[in-house]
Amino acid sequence: MTEPFLSRWSRKKQAAKTEETPAPAPDATPPDPEEPPPPSELPVPELPAIESLDASSDYSAFLKQGVPPDLRQQALQRLWASDPGLMAPEVMDLHMGDYTSPVVAEVVKTAWRLGKGVLDAAELAEEEKQAAQAATAPQQPDDV
Repeated sequence: MTEPFLSRWSRKKQAAKTEETPAPAPDATPPDPEEPPPPSELPVPELPAIESLDASSDYSAFLKQGVPPDLRQQALQRLWASDPGLMAPEVMDLHMGDYTSPVVAEVVKTAWRLGKGVLDAAELAEEEKQAAQAATAPQQPDDV
């Protein structure tokens, strides 16, 4: 009779744990000479004072390697504060609209109907025809 699957699996797992895995070979490759030095060893380029920056200033010097991240952040904050066009939200951004507004339901038309799914062209035409008839029909008072 053959050994049950789980027993065989457990035995093989235990055997794999007891086998010694060879130690990885030490990485003996020398560092690449074209590799840039770590950020702490890079010289800080000559930068203008943050207070003197305005919308027409050149901010590319603050984006180079070797510039401390906090100084770069201060320069970018100054850029965004100096140009109102960068701070304003994009007018054509689809995510800027208020889709909770009741007016949106009139603007956004869809062929999907609750309980019916997506309607085809004939069903949409019939629905519009019924809506037009309901709008032109005289209002009848409800019987009490």
